[in-house]
Amino acid sequence: MKNIVIALTLIVSLFIAMSSYGAVTSVGEINVVGQTKGVVPASSTVPLVVTLVVDRSLAELGEEIKTIEITMPPGFLTQSSYFKGILRDRNPIVARAVVSGGNVLRVELADLIVDTQSSIYEITFDCQTPNTVTLEATFRARLRNLDDAPIGEFIRGRPADGKRNNDDFTLQVIPNVPPNLVIGFTAEADTTGENDVTLHWQKSTDPDVNGYLIYRGKELPINVEQRSSTTFRDVNVPPGTHTYQIAAYKTLFLQSERSPIQTVNVSPDTAAPEPPMMIDITHLTDRVEVLWKPSVSRDVIRYQVLFSRSETDKPEPLHEGEIEVIPEDELTEYKFIDERQSFVARTLSNTPGWPTGNYTYAIIAIDEVGNASEPIQKKLRIFDKPYPNPFTPMSSSDDFNKVVFPASALEDGSGEFTVLIYDIDGMLVKTLNPDGPDATKLTWDGRDEAGEIVESGIYVYQLQVGESFTIGTLIIAK
Repeated sequence: MKNIVIALTLIVSLFIAMSSYGAVTSVGEINVVGQTKGVVPASSTVPLVVTLVVDRSLAELGEEIKTIEITMPPGFLTQSSYFKGILRDRNPIVARAVVSGGNVLRVELADLIVDTQSSIYEITFDCQTPNTVTLEATFRARLRNLDDAPIGEFIRGRPADGKRNNDDFTLQVIPNVPPNLVIGFTAEADTTGENDVTLHWQKSTDPDVNGYLIYRGKELPINVEQRSSTTFRDVNVPPGTHTYQIAAYKTLFLQSERSPIQTVNVSPDTAAPEPPMMIDITHLTDRVEVLWKPSVSRDVIRYQVLFSRSETDKPEPLHEGEIEVIPEDELTEYKFIDERQSFVARTLSNTPGWPTGNYTYAIIAIDEVGNASEPIQKKLRIFDKPYPNPFTPMSSSDDFNKVVFPASALEDGSGEFTVLIYDIDGMLVKTLNPDGPDATKLTWDGRDEAGEIVESGIYVYQLQVGESFTIGTLIIAK
């Protein structure tokens, strides 16, 4: 009997815990506007943003959202006039702020949230910080319904805004003492033809310093968000005379005095960028995919894809092959898909697929003033029979050390693509299978199933696509 009572008690407790959380799930974080570190100075007024991801896909009756309540830790205070607004999925929504006790901000929505969408809410407000320092001041947020009853527990601190910043509900309060002046600051214009300026300084010894602000003339400062940094390269500086200063900061609201002015004369950009690092071409049934690694030059603003229909003609720019560089994306690979209709159907047979031939693709990197890099290029060969034949597995040239079997060897074939390779005595040497359904070729490097390079001589291949097949011979010459 005692065990039954204990079991029932546990079940009831679990049910109560689950019911108190509800079907609406949420995570969130708090950040200082414009900063990635959750750090604020004592005795200051700072702008804060609370970001919540609210999932109402399983919302139940009584879980409609009317109020978002934010409770601040001791010493943090706000006012209703400090409320700056609320966004839902980046769009403003109407709400009013009510503050109780100075540290509880209630954002009351004009329209009740009753839909079952998952949305991101951003609440921005100013807040006064306490006059004492602390390593961890914890905020709490929760949702309330039309009857002002809580919807679930307090929202858990988790990444919510998709940015690399303070991903929880805590802030650190540091002493309201600005850092010391940055020393050893120098500015030097590039002498290799780039319109860049290299800046150097001595690292701050203040452990609360989180980064540096670099001022160029009257422009907005450049934020170097690494306290260990001692150098920065200002790229694509307009030609002419410029002044630079630097300040260390603990927060964007607590920074040192600016360093003495450094003046530099910047020349026009005459240096071509470095070409892309790598180019790779994949031929699929109805398209060709061109991939490349970006140039190491930091002033590249776009890439241009070039193309020729032979190995001897100079590649010319493709009208649709201009790829813009978006700096904040920090891509490690770029892709261009060539699916031009003139190549999707063969001129005579109107059979889907690219015509046989030798093609060349090239990529150039272009900077902000139009300087172009040397091209990096690669050949694409599309044949209707295995090539090259003969081939030499021991060759150092990628053009001759493997044989390529094209699916186009069978114009009317459709279905699974395989190649079987036999020696002159009819013994199976190697079976080739594609990696995916869109494969248009299979490659053999002259090795058998055990990974050993086969002997020189004549070999028989059977190329099969679906129910259709063709047979031919290969010559291997070591």
